[in-house]
Amino acid sequence: MRQLFSLAFLLSLFSCEARAQDAVATTDQLIADIFEQYTAENDEDIDYDTFYEELMYFSENKINLNKTKREELERLPFLSDIQVENIISHIYRFGALQTIYELQLIDGLDMTDIRRMLPFVIVGEGMNNNKKIYWRDLMLYGKNELFFRLDKGLESKEGYQFLPEEEENTAEENAKKYIGDAFYHSLKYRFHYKDRVQVGVTAEKDAGEQFIGKMHTGYDFYSITAQLKEMGKFKTLVVGDFRANFGQGLVLRTDFGMGKSSYVLNVIPRNSGLKKYGSTDENNFFRGVGATVRLGKFDVSAFYSNKMIDADTVNGSFSSRYTTGLHRTIAEMSKKHTVNQQVIGGNVTFTYSKIQLGFTAINSLFDNRLQPVRATYNYFYFAGKQQTTAGLHYRMRWQKLNVFGETAMTDNGALATINGFSFIPLSQVNLVVMHRYYSPEYDTFYASAFAETSRINNESGFYLGAEIRPYKKWKISVYADSYRFPWAKYGIDVPSVGADYLLQADYAAKRNISMFWRFKYEGKQGNVPQTESALPVVAPIQKLSLKYSLSYSFGNFSFKNVLEGNLVRKADAPWTYGAIASQDVSYDFKTFPLKVDFRYQFFDALKYENRVYSYEKDVLSAFSIPMYFGLGSRYYLNLKYELNKRLSLWFKISQTIYADDREVLSSGNETIAGNKKTDARFLLKWEF
Repeated sequence: MRQLFSLAFLLSLFSCEARAQDAVATTDQLIADIFEQYTAENDEDIDYDTFYEELMYFSENKINLNKTKREELERLPFLSDIQVENIISHIYRFGALQTIYELQLIDGLDMTDIRRMLPFVIVGEGMNNNKKIYWRDLMLYGKNELFFRLDKGLESKEGYQFLPEEEENTAEENAKKYIGDAFYHSLKYRFHYKDRVQVGVTAEKDAGEQFIGKMHTGYDFYSITAQLKEMGKFKTLVVGDFRANFGQGLVLRTDFGMGKSSYVLNVIPRNSGLKKYGSTDENNFFRGVGATVRLGKFDVSAFYSNKMIDADTVNGSFSSRYTTGLHRTIAEMSKKHTVNQQVIGGNVTFTYSKIQLGFTAINSLFDNRLQPVRATYNYFYFAGKQQTTAGLHYRMRWQKLNVFGETAMTDNGALATINGFSFIPLSQVNLVVMHRYYSPEYDTFYASAFAETSRINNESGFYLGAEIRPYKKWKISVYADSYRFPWAKYGIDVPSVGADYLLQADYAAKRNISMFWRFKYEGKQGNVPQTESALPVVAPIQKLSLKYSLSYSFGNFSFKNVLEGNLVRKADAPWTYGAIASQDVSYDFKTFPLKVDFRYQFFDALKYENRVYSYEKDVLSAFSIPMYFGLGSRYYLNLKYELNKRLSLWFKISQTIYADDREVLSSGNETIAGNKKTDARFLLKWEF
């Protein structure tokens, strides 16, 4: 441990002595850095495909700040609700911006925020986005993109190793193996004309799934989507696979929601409405048709979805949805598309000046009965074939105060409500305050709102976040979140309480040198097994996390150093630790169309509770946050090569080597003999 931190410290000292020259990060890297901040405090999988496509669109079709509307700026996820409102208000009061750097005059924005905005916004006279679209324009100015991706784990896994026929129980054991090969591959086609016309086709096969064989032929997952915008009275029209997001997410949000992160002010979801779907996630979307019509100050949306979902059905019922999207074995194949789900829903939103009011309703219908296997923690989970949920949401602004909220109810009378406000008492201080209450009986399918856990039920809490800019180049972000669970949760058999605290200090020394220090404390309760007691014992669990990150560049080189560690204590047991230290080096050749990213990383987390998640660069539109548990090291090499303006290649190889005497990795069909795990990934992009 001492040698590990000494090495990283020396590397950091070296970096501070390097003479810096201006080097602007690529848009790809900026998007990844923004996404990393969202996922830094969140262990859940968040759809990077959609996140990336949205921001890449704006990098090619920049938002004109002098002509924009609130709903367009809200599609930039790194801007807080306060910042969006202040930009709109400033332009309304003082007129069009003459230069992008006038944004420095707006409360709540500093140079760090403005630099994030630069790839996605412009100032100018703007163009008419509502003009009639002609077929000739689509052919001349439409953009076609084709992506092909191929992944392979280089070590042999247990699931691909079949027993010889002469051995005993061969047929039974082989029936549990994977039915397909070890390659992952996907194919994506995208067409868009600005954001007015967008079409997408996605096909994917996971490793272990059969591509050509007796049980299955072709890709395991297909998705087709089409979206039209600003067509007469139609604000949006979607056909095929799509997502729907309204209000604060208590009734309906199939995009990623807003949770606790180092963006402490970004706690309410934005980007409302219907939108195309282009991810490889096989669950979190609708399949059918939807439309939003603008009627004066009202936006009226309606949609219908009819699709098959995965579940293990028995005698006309199923205990839960199967959401991994993996169909690699006979048992997994038997769960594929066994339940039909129909969903009908809609929203009416009224917007006038600085006031917005809306109503959302959704009805879900299964052809099999959902019947969870009852336990204490899921006693109030929904059971049945049909459910209706509805809610009212609101937002309003008065001077420097923004108020927001939503209240929803299911057809069994269960209530959920979230309400809060954001405020700028001083130009250097931004605040957000929010309260939430989700009844234990409130359990709906498509809710995604601010919460401690991913399931929106059985929780109440109070959140306070603040951003302070005490000096030039410094930003202090802090939040405190206190919450309680009035009923048992998974992993704790009694009502419980908890609290999270985060403090982050960002320092932008120069345009090409930045760093931050992050401290986080989590205190909650959980079951602690006791050998002398048949009943579970509930005890406090404490976790302290520290992280230091330094990014810098000079010439064609970019560097990043990260030190991160945590301490965990259960009940009165001794504290245990986990730590990582990494060095990133990137080089962008100026006379040769090649970019190279390399990382070497150490990790030491002997207890599972001390596991550490760490973002790493990947091929285009992919995002990796590996989990580190054990003792060892990891490296990766990521290459981007542009053959010409239309054809680009990415290649990544990564390897994790464990040094804690383990002889096998993982378990079941994923078991690898030895202490190494190596993965290779290839992606081709063709524009035409």
